[in-house]
Amino acid sequence: MNRISLPVKHLLLLIALAGAPAFALEYEKDIMPIFIEKCSDCHSDSGKVKGGLKLDDPKHLSGRLGKNKLVVPGDWDASYLFVTLFRPEGDDDAMPPKGKGERLTPEEVVLVQRWISEGAEILGEKGEKGPMPKPGEPGYIETGDSESEGMPAAPQPREWTNREGKSITATLLGVEGEVALLRLANGTVYRYPIENLSEESRAGLKSGD
Repeated sequence: MNRISLPVKHLLLLIALAGAPAFALEYEKDIMPIFIEKCSDCHSDSGKVKGGLKLDDPKHLSGRLGKNKLVVPGDWDASYLFVTLFRPEGDDDAMPPKGKGERLTPEEVVLVQRWISEGAEILGEKGEKGPMPKPGEPGYIETGDSESEGMPAAPQPREWTNREGKSITATLLGVEGEVALLRLANGTVYRYPIENLSEESRAGLKSGD
């Protein structure tokens, strides 16, 4: 099997696999739907507007990002929005407050964390990028069946191969229709057609292995 090394050959493989541009999280497309589902009772035009914060209004939120460090692009640890979601249920600063609504799932909290780390893109504009925490570091969120966290283990990198036998190591973030979202070790996320993957790799999408 042909092996492609970083960094230039990785790009060549991705072009061969998909011919698709890098996928970055956008507030309107990826984050706002979560907040509309979980936070609209207290932070939307359709419900209450506690703290003057409307999470279903990108223009409003864009103007609030810098206020009281609500969101610091590239720095999830300094972003009050993320910190309130990350705090354990029952904590005085946790959101939503205990008994006031459904908490975000670990996967959804990680998505918010990634959005901030990628620069908090909203209305086509974003700031500086920053790193995501690694396993064992403060702020790292397990998303699987772990005794210490009570959640599933996070998706692990694996080898993906295209129909020409060329391979790449990446983590599967999800599937959108006929497109797979794969994250490289450097944090870059690519989306490309599943039909261009080998039969074995397509089977891996279904099994999650």
